[in-house]
Amino acid sequence: MQSLTTSITPLQGFHFTFQDNIPGQEKVEQSAGCNVYVLHRFPKDVFVDPYELEQRVLDGVAPTFKIWGETDLELPVSSVKEGSSVLLGPLSAGVLEFPFHARYPIPLSNDTHATIDIQKPTLISVCKNTQSRDTDHQVLHALFSPYEVPFDVKESQISTRPFTHDSPLTIRVPAGNPNHIQFVEPITLLAVFVSVYYIGRAMWKSFRRPQQAHIKQE
Repeated sequence: MQSLTTSITPLQGFHFTFQDNIPGQEKVEQSAGCNVYVLHRFPKDVFVDPYELEQRVLDGVAPTFKIWGETDLELPVSSVKEGSSVLLGPLSAGVLEFPFHARYPIPLSNDTHATIDIQKPTLISVCKNTQSRDTDHQVLHALFSPYEVPFDVKESQISTRPFTHDSPLTIRVPAGNPNHIQFVEPITLLAVFVSVYYIGRAMWKSFRRPQQAHIKQE
């Protein structure tokens, strides 16, 4: 049985691409009356943009994904209340790709980048069968927790297979340094005051110009 492999590129930054490689055997299983899916669980440090995925569907370059969890694109890690998000996509080709992004991490005083561990994906096969195994359903509930499993677990035979990777899946995300706040805040305030002064001065000049022209005409 061929291995299911996965990779992330690049390994540093804010924007990444997941690539899942599925051997031909799984496509044969899909054609035999089973639906095959790829499930990803992400920590709160990263997110998947639902609008970006929707656009990829419209462009015909990706299947339709289901997403559970926090999808607010602007929240930093410190403001995310839900522990993780779940992404489920149907198997439609030998390679499944999709983008994901990192949230702004909590500032670090001892490192310039935050290291985030990403869980390896799982292949899920769902076949109509009343004699399904409870152990598979328990694993499935754990994979989707705390969200509801979207399959009929009572009427289906469900099996799971993990993807493999030579080393742990980790990404490095640039992080701020709290020691820099004492320098950044004064410079930011100065920039704001200078900008307000410049805009106010420009508005005052534009206001005075018509009055001066009117005086000259008189």
